[in-house]
Amino acid sequence: MKLKHFMLTAAIASFILTSCSDDDDMPTPGTIGLSATEDSYDEGEGTVGITISTTSVNAMDVTINYEVTGTATGGEDYQSLSGSVVLPAGETSVQESLILIDDTEVESSEEVIFTITSTSNEEDIIGANSSIVLTITDNDSYPFENGILVSHEGNFMQGNASISFVSDDLTTVENNIFKTVNDIDVLGDNAQSMSFYEDMAYIVMNGSQKVEVVSRYTFESVATIGGPSETDFLNPRYMAIANGKGYVTNWGDGSNPDDDYVAVIDLETNAVESTISVPEGPEKIIAKDNTIYVALQGGFNQNNGVTVIDATTNTVTTTIAVGDRPNSMQLDASGNLWVLSSGNPSWTSNETAGQIDNINTTDNTVTTTINYAVTEHPGNLEIEGATLYYYLGGSVYAMDATMTVLPTTPEIEGLSFYDMAVINGKLYGVDAKDFTSNGSLEVYDLSDNTLLASKTVSIIPGGIYYNEAEER
Repeated sequence: MKLKHFMLTAAIASFILTSCSDDDDMPTPGTIGLSATEDSYDEGEGTVGITISTTSVNAMDVTINYEVTGTATGGEDYQSLSGSVVLPAGETSVQESLILIDDTEVESSEEVIFTITSTSNEEDIIGANSSIVLTITDNDSYPFENGILVSHEGNFMQGNASISFVSDDLTTVENNIFKTVNDIDVLGDNAQSMSFYEDMAYIVMNGSQKVEVVSRYTFESVATIGGPSETDFLNPRYMAIANGKGYVTNWGDGSNPDDDYVAVIDLETNAVESTISVPEGPEKIIAKDNTIYVALQGGFNQNNGVTVIDATTNTVTTTIAVGDRPNSMQLDASGNLWVLSSGNPSWTSNETAGQIDNINTTDNTVTTTINYAVTEHPGNLEIEGATLYYYLGGSVYAMDATMTVLPTTPEIEGLSFYDMAVINGKLYGVDAKDFTSNGSLEVYDLSDNTLLASKTVSIIPGGIYYNEAEER
């Protein structure tokens, strides 16, 4: 686990121990306080010293009794303590050792509360704040958090789709993690996309007609929704989450332009509970609160709209006209929707220009349209901050979201990206190479557009996803 340091709250507990006896041999310590040498600890730091000190020297040994409470457990998170310590005669302080246990379990931060309860002078008065609170953080991590997950389509009908993990520092690459973790032969055919919700990842398997549900941090299999012999999905593509439900676009039967739909998944039961009919070719899908936007790319044909679904009623409210073949969508910081359309390719005999549209999500109207040349067919729209990025003709371009004219100079040239993502100031792009052998993940630093790394992944890498560290 990525080490997290939590604040150590050390309350200096003070109280006056007052003797009610005339016996000069009775120990009468002065103000007693608790302190620790550091203000944060992780379980791998070994021994934590808790110092008990007094402002006066005592003629006799003083036994100080204490209790240890909190969310941490003695014998599991730390070695159990005796419950008392002796302050030797003539000394002003004594140290008790809290020995932390460095286990391999991934867990949340926990508290140890050390409280003085009494001393050997029974007439002493213990102050109300005589305690110290230590917050202990874990130093373990899940195997696939804080890094990049790459989905691979694999060869069509070969059942060799897979998922790879690349660590955030780009030093580690693990391919076929689903197969390795679950000790199975195959994930399935054509991993089209992946979505996250809470601690789960949902892998949309286009060729296998299913959604595979896994723990996003361990990749242990949780459930399989649908399958080749089931009727839940028909050519599923992409998934978004809204109102606690999963929404999966489906192209339906390629010979039937009227059977396309969005499947609605109950994420509690991992079952398809209903479907929503939409126009032909639902592809990318994105949610803003409880409103869902579905790009109508056209599936096996061509289309040019964005269908809007109310996730509270699961009904279509409108369809917004955009450019031909919308292929990617992003929400900006204001919550408005940018839609990039490639235009119809030349082989359709009706070639049209690419187009960027900005949609005001308050009233679902198009406020800005920027056109490309007829022969330009952009894709892979990304956004970070106020900058839009897109891929066109082997180059990546960047433009400010306030611009109304397309840039003429690319940021990076000579690329062959099948998909790309912009994450935390880095450009990640996957190259499918010859579509039969292993592809690669290329990473660029967008501050100076330099290549940081090129990593070999698996067959036909088609999706890039940032899997952040789990909240502890």
